[in-house]
Amino acid sequence: MKKELMSCYIEGLCNMASSMSKSIGPSYIKVNCYDKRDLKERFTKDYKITPEDLKLTNTNQSLTTTLLDWFYDEPKIVESLTYWIDLYYRGEKKVYLADEKLFHKIQEKQKDFYSLDDLFFMEYKDIIIVFLLGNNE
Repeated sequence: MKKELMSCYIEGLCNMASSMSKSIGPSYIKVNCYDKRDLKERFTKDYKITPEDLKLTNTNQSLTTTLLDWFYDEPKIVESLTYWIDLYYRGEKKVYLADEKLFHKIQEKQKDFYSLDDLFFMEYKDIIIVFLLGNNE
């Protein structure tokens, strides 16, 4: 599946989950997929940051745990999201968090939301999927 289609598929799932959630409020999730090989080049170009700004923190968190941080007490929504994501992306996934400086740079320069609430990166085989939570209020 091409990266653009992957982004649309997962973003569609996340938008549906966001609209059903009582916990997430007016926020919603944007998704972007990148090849691991050119993440630094493309992501920094897309978000107008320098390659030195792209600092990620490795975590032991699962995708489920990370999404539960956003959807709080709605494990059924997270369970459904991870089920549909796992249909295409079976196997081990690593979750990375943006360091504080990167978060603030993206918040300043991003074009997706009026206000960026949070973001994380999920690594799967040869792709990196970026999940951004924000709102337009």
